[in-house]
Amino acid sequence: MTLPHPSVTPDGADVLHNTSMLQMIPSLTDRNTAEFFSTLEWVGSLGNWSKPQMLVIAKLKLEGRVRQFFEASLATVSDINYDKFKEAIVNHFREEKSFSFDFAKFSSAHQMEQESVKDFSVRIEGLAHRCLNNHLENGENISDSFRARLLLSQFVSGLKQSIKAQVVVANPSDFKTKKFKWICLLIKLFWRGNDCAVSGRFLQ
Repeated sequence: MTLPHPSVTPDGADVLHNTSMLQMIPSLTDRNTAEFFSTLEWVGSLGNWSKPQMLVIAKLKLEGRVRQFFEASLATVSDINYDKFKEAIVNHFREEKSFSFDFAKFSSAHQMEQESVKDFSVRIEGLAHRCLNNHLENGENISDSFRARLLLSQFVSGLKQSIKAQVVVANPSDFKTKKFKWICLLIKLFWRGNDCAVSGRFLQ
């Protein structure tokens, strides 16, 4: 895709002044979207650049996944301006970062030393909700069975070793076929904060 030189705006009307200041603008990647636009606008104010000029500069600075996103989602938008361009880029990659952060917290969650199983179950369910629900696009959905398997897997994985060892030994094959029962029984077993051993009779 061919982009215009930054010395000319899309309508060909304005000449970019202070072109030496372009070297102060970093590349626009998925790791620095907010910082990029902050820098561009600061330098633009010093150089007296217009928003149409800053839009052209931003397009020239696109790299990697941000360029891919632009070409797939924004390149054909006829009425795109600087503000719309900035909003689309920042929001898209902010959401990506937020999901990665929330999923990392969920997938690495472990029962803390003084945390009861009841409290851990509530905490990890909240992390799962934030990870799986808050980042769904309109129309997207996750099946209850997949959600239950994922929650159960991380719940058991995050239990204290003394508890987890007995849970796994009890009957790991039941993880897939009795997922809801496992969650309900484990949480019910420890609901009163009783971190006792998991007896086989609770898992039959």
